[in-house]
Amino acid sequence: MENLSEVQTQVQNQLPPIADLQDQVQLTYWSDHHFIAQSLLDQLPFGEILGSYHFYQYIDYQLPSLLEAARRNLLYWTLADICQYNRTPADQISLFYNETYLWHYSVPAFQKDIIAQIQQENRVRFLSQFLLSQTQVEVEFNKI
Repeated sequence: MENLSEVQTQVQNQLPPIADLQDQVQLTYWSDHHFIAQSLLDQLPFGEILGSYHFYQYIDYQLPSLLEAARRNLLYWTLADICQYNRTPADQISLFYNETYLWHYSVPAFQKDIIAQIQQENRVRFLSQFLLSQTQVEVEFNKI
């Protein structure tokens, strides 16, 4: 039978790679902690300009895997003992894409695509906010 420290080591080895949100200058966050699973962050299209096709592709096909990654992230916070300032377990986080990055980096990089989409009367969207809590997962897209 394994002892507790061996089990803890095995659990820690199974935890996903972690992103430190303090290193993500294009994102702002509202939370008492600044850690999120890299696999969850990778599924959030912050900084991407989404035409109608890519937007609906994301909504129709990516949301189930995003929900699974969000559930795993909540489990990670519990297993890694990530806490809020009052030492209660972390249970929520909100991420926002920095609008300065949107208008100075993302939009200029995709300017031709944006103009073409608008000329074809298609909506152009970007992920502006992500909320993860024990009771909900929310993604908010804004239009350009």
